[in-house]
Amino acid sequence: MRAHLVSVVALVLAACGGFDNTPLRLGVVRGVVSSPTIETVVLVEQLPALFTRPSADGRFELTGVPQGEVTLLVLASASNAERLTVNVRGGEVAEVGSVGQTPGARLEIEVRVPSFQSRSKTTVQVNGFTLQQRLDRDGDVTIALPSGCYPVIVSLPGLGVVEKQVCVEAPTRREVHFDLLVPDGSPGREGCSVTGCDLFTCRSDGSCG
Repeated sequence: MRAHLVSVVALVLAACGGFDNTPLRLGVVRGVVSSPTIETVVLVEQLPALFTRPSADGRFELTGVPQGEVTLLVLASASNAERLTVNVRGGEVAEVGSVGQTPGARLEIEVRVPSFQSRSKTTVQVNGFTLQQRLDRDGDVTIALPSGCYPVIVSLPGLGVVEKQVCVEAPTRREVHFDLLVPDGSPGREGCSVTGCDLFTCRSDGSCG
């Protein structure tokens, strides 16, 4: 009788949300990225905050993935990228095998700022994911993406934010310019008083000279 009562209580609690069954609704995606670099990342396209980086041998394990059909973006290198559809079951591991060997579209982002202002604090987001790699001396950064359209946001304290919707087609190359050119004194756009200057000094109007 006591065992029967416990079973009934358990059923009632489950029906009323008394048990946290969240782990049963989440799964794991596991695979290997060929020839990973320090920039390699695997993320859920619909949830870019859900990402992982492979180990030195390319193995990765993405945990906490919602059950159901999800889309993974594998940003393998500066030239390879692919999109995978994975059926995730709660409490189980989905093996995707070896990935990241497909040539992607090369998106070359150039950030332009007023003369001599520093770009060292620039942040670039693609599809909600912040790139780890920094701009080079010319203000450029390159990322490989699967074919598709992506929101790209470039921000620099002191010069504000620019957002564009960028569409790319693998395996072609596309160059997109982001202009953060005019400090206007409004909040977040104070120019070199925030960004700093390369080689020159910062004037009171926010320009370098």
